[in-house]
Amino acid sequence: MFAYLIRRLVLVLPVAFGVSLICFLLVYIAPGDPLTAIMAVDATAEEQAAMRAAYGLDRPLPVQFLMWVWHLLHGDLGQSIASGRPVAGEVWRAVQNSLLLAFAASMIAFPVGLFLGFLAGYFRDSWFDKAITSAAIAGVSVPNYWLGMVLVILFSVNLGWLPAMGRALPDRTAGPGTGRICAT
Repeated sequence: MFAYLIRRLVLVLPVAFGVSLICFLLVYIAPGDPLTAIMAVDATAEEQAAMRAAYGLDRPLPVQFLMWVWHLLHGDLGQSIASGRPVAGEVWRAVQNSLLLAFAASMIAFPVGLFLGFLAGYFRDSWFDKAITSAAIAGVSVPNYWLGMVLVILFSVNLGWLPAMGRALPDRTAGPGTGRICAT
Protein backbone atom coordinates (compact mmCIF):
# COMPACT_ATOMS: atom_id res chain seq x y z
CA MET A 1 0.00 0.00 0.00
CA PHE A 2 2.81 2.41 0.87
CA ALA A 3 4.61 1.66 -2.42
CA TYR A 4 1.39 2.29 -4.33
CA LEU A 5 0.95 5.63 -2.56
CA ILE A 6 4.52 6.68 -3.34
CA ARG A 7 4.10 5.65 -7.00
CA ARG A 8 0.91 7.70 -7.27
CA LEU A 9 2.57 10.72 -5.66
CA VAL A 10 5.50 10.48 -8.08
CA LEU A 11 3.07 10.34 -11.01
CA VAL A 12 1.44 13.56 -9.83
CA LEU A 13 4.51 15.55 -10.88
CA PRO A 14 4.37 14.87 -14.64
CA VAL A 15 0.60 15.21 -14.66
CA ALA A 16 0.79 18.55 -12.83
CA PHE A 17 3.51 19.70 -15.23
CA GLY A 18 1.43 18.68 -18.26
CA VAL A 19 -1.74 20.33 -16.98
CA SER A 20 0.09 23.55 -16.10
CA LEU A 21 1.78 23.60 -19.52
CA ILE A 22 -1.56 23.14 -21.29
CA CYS A 23 -3.21 25.86 -19.18
CA PHE A 24 -0.33 28.22 -19.92
CA LEU A 25 -0.35 27.50 -23.64
CA LEU A 26 -4.12 27.91 -23.97
CA VAL A 27 -3.64 31.66 -23.63
CA TYR A 28 -1.31 31.64 -26.65
CA ILE A 29 -3.35 29.18 -28.71
CA ALA A 30 -6.55 31.22 -28.35
CA PRO A 31 -7.08 33.86 -31.00
CA GLY A 32 -6.41 37.43 -30.01
CA ASP A 33 -4.18 38.95 -27.39
CA PRO A 34 -5.38 39.69 -23.84
CA LEU A 35 -3.45 42.95 -23.76
CA THR A 36 -5.22 44.34 -26.81
CA ALA A 37 -8.46 44.07 -24.86
CA ILE A 38 -7.23 46.56 -22.24
CA MET A 39 -5.06 48.80 -24.42
CA ALA A 40 -6.51 51.78 -26.19
CA VAL A 41 -7.32 51.29 -29.86
CA ASP A 42 -4.98 54.11 -30.82
CA ALA A 43 -2.08 52.92 -28.59
CA THR A 44 1.32 53.62 -30.08
CA ALA A 45 3.91 50.91 -30.67
CA GLU A 46 5.93 52.25 -27.73
CA GLU A 47 2.91 51.98 -25.41
CA GLN A 48 2.25 48.43 -26.61
CA ALA A 49 5.90 47.49 -26.05
CA ALA A 50 5.85 49.02 -22.56
CA MET A 51 2.70 47.06 -21.69
CA ARG A 52 4.22 43.80 -22.97
CA ALA A 53 7.37 44.45 -20.93
CA ALA A 54 5.31 45.23 -17.82
CA TYR A 55 3.53 41.87 -18.08
CA GLY A 56 6.68 39.99 -19.17
CA LEU A 57 5.20 39.12 -22.57
CA ASP A 58 8.33 40.34 -24.35
CA ARG A 59 10.34 37.36 -23.09
CA PRO A 60 10.59 33.94 -24.77
CA LEU A 61 7.77 31.49 -24.07
CA PRO A 62 9.86 29.04 -21.97
CA VAL A 63 11.00 31.92 -19.73
CA GLN A 64 7.41 33.14 -19.40
CA PHE A 65 6.29 29.62 -18.46
CA LEU A 66 9.01 29.21 -15.82
CA MET A 67 8.18 32.63 -14.34
CA TRP A 68 4.47 31.70 -14.34
CA VAL A 69 5.17 28.39 -12.54
CA TRP A 70 7.48 30.13 -10.06
CA HIS A 71 4.81 32.68 -9.17
CA LEU A 72 2.13 29.98 -9.07
CA LEU A 73 4.16 27.87 -6.62
CA HIS A 74 4.52 30.91 -4.38
CA GLY A 75 0.78 31.59 -4.39
CA ASP A 76 1.04 34.67 -6.59
CA LEU A 77 -1.65 34.32 -9.24
CA GLY A 78 -0.95 37.80 -10.59
CA GLN A 79 -3.22 40.73 -11.31
CA SER A 80 -6.44 40.49 -13.28
CA ILE A 81 -6.12 42.25 -16.61
CA ALA A 82 -9.84 43.00 -16.60
CA SER A 83 -10.22 44.45 -13.08
CA GLY A 84 -6.64 45.20 -11.99
CA ARG A 85 -7.22 43.37 -8.70
CA PRO A 86 -5.23 40.32 -7.48
CA VAL A 87 -6.49 37.10 -9.10
CA ALA A 88 -6.29 35.21 -5.79
CA GLY A 89 -8.87 37.57 -4.30
CA GLU A 90 -11.12 37.21 -7.32
CA VAL A 91 -10.89 33.41 -7.11
CA TRP A 92 -11.51 33.44 -3.35
CA ARG A 93 -14.68 35.52 -3.80
CA ALA A 94 -15.92 33.07 -6.44
CA VAL A 95 -15.13 30.11 -4.17
CA GLN A 96 -17.02 31.73 -1.28
CA ASN A 97 -20.06 32.34 -3.49
CA SER A 98 -19.90 28.78 -4.83
CA LEU A 99 -19.72 27.33 -1.30
CA LEU A 100 -22.64 29.49 -0.19
CA LEU A 101 -24.68 28.39 -3.19
CA ALA A 102 -23.78 24.72 -2.65
CA PHE A 103 -24.71 24.93 1.03
CA ALA A 104 -28.05 26.60 0.29
CA ALA A 105 -28.83 24.06 -2.44
CA SER A 106 -27.97 21.20 -0.09
CA MET A 107 -30.21 22.59 2.63
CA ILE A 108 -33.09 22.47 0.16
CA ALA A 109 -32.22 19.33 -1.82
CA PHE A 110 -31.48 16.95 1.07
CA PRO A 111 -34.73 17.35 2.99
CA VAL A 112 -36.83 17.39 -0.19
CA GLY A 113 -34.99 14.35 -1.56
CA LEU A 114 -35.31 12.42 1.70
CA PHE A 115 -39.00 13.25 1.98
CA LEU A 116 -39.79 12.30 -1.62
CA GLY A 117 -37.65 9.15 -1.35
CA PHE A 118 -39.49 8.16 1.80
CA LEU A 119 -42.85 8.71 0.10
CA ALA A 120 -41.75 6.79 -3.00
CA GLY A 121 -40.67 3.89 -0.78
CA TYR A 122 -43.86 4.01 1.25
CA PHE A 123 -46.07 3.98 -1.87
CA ARG A 124 -43.93 1.36 -3.58
CA ASP A 125 -44.89 0.36 -7.16
CA SER A 126 -47.57 3.05 -7.33
CA TRP A 127 -47.85 5.84 -9.88
CA PHE A 128 -46.31 8.21 -7.30
CA ASP A 129 -43.22 5.98 -6.91
CA LYS A 130 -42.82 5.76 -10.69
CA ALA A 131 -43.20 9.54 -11.10
CA ILE A 132 -40.61 10.31 -8.37
CA THR A 133 -38.20 7.71 -9.76
CA SER A 134 -38.61 9.07 -13.30
CA ALA A 135 -38.05 12.64 -12.09
CA ALA A 136 -34.91 11.54 -10.20
CA ILE A 137 -33.51 9.75 -13.25
CA ALA A 138 -34.27 12.74 -15.45
CA GLY A 139 -32.62 15.07 -12.92
CA VAL A 140 -29.46 13.00 -12.85
CA SER A 141 -29.41 12.61 -16.64
CA VAL A 142 -29.71 16.28 -17.57
CA PRO A 143 -26.27 17.89 -18.04
CA ASN A 144 -25.59 20.42 -15.27
CA TYR A 145 -24.20 23.10 -17.59
CA TRP A 146 -27.32 22.98 -19.79
CA LEU A 147 -29.71 23.05 -16.84
CA GLY A 148 -27.75 25.96 -15.35
CA MET A 149 -28.08 28.00 -18.53
CA VAL A 150 -31.81 27.23 -18.77
CA LEU A 151 -32.32 28.27 -15.13
CA VAL A 152 -30.38 31.52 -15.63
CA ILE A 153 -32.51 32.32 -18.68
CA LEU A 154 -35.71 31.49 -16.82
CA PHE A 155 -35.09 33.17 -13.44
CA SER A 156 -32.86 36.05 -14.53
CA VAL A 157 -33.71 37.00 -18.09
CA ASN A 158 -37.38 36.08 -18.34
CA LEU A 159 -38.66 36.49 -14.77
CA GLY A 160 -36.07 38.93 -13.41
CA TRP A 161 -36.11 37.29 -9.97
CA LEU A 162 -32.35 36.69 -9.68
CA PRO A 163 -29.20 38.31 -11.06
CA ALA A 164 -27.54 36.55 -13.98
CA MET A 165 -24.19 36.71 -12.19
CA GLY A 166 -22.92 37.88 -8.86
CA ARG A 167 -24.91 38.06 -5.68
CA ALA A 168 -27.58 40.72 -5.29
CA LEU A 169 -31.27 41.34 -5.10
CA PRO A 170 -32.91 42.25 -8.39
CA ASP A 171 -34.15 45.79 -8.89
CA ARG A 172 -37.88 45.28 -9.12
CA THR A 173 -38.57 48.78 -10.44
CA ALA A 174 -36.69 48.37 -13.71
CA GLY A 175 -38.49 45.34 -15.12
CA PRO A 176 -37.48 41.73 -15.81
CA GLY A 177 -33.84 40.88 -16.29
CA THR A 178 -32.46 44.22 -15.05
CA GLY A 179 -31.31 43.35 -11.56
CA ARG A 180 -28.52 45.21 -9.78
CA ILE A 181 -25.39 43.08 -9.80
CA CYS A 182 -22.97 42.86 -6.90
CA ALA A 183 -19.54 41.64 -7.98
CA THR A 184 -18.90 39.82 -4.72
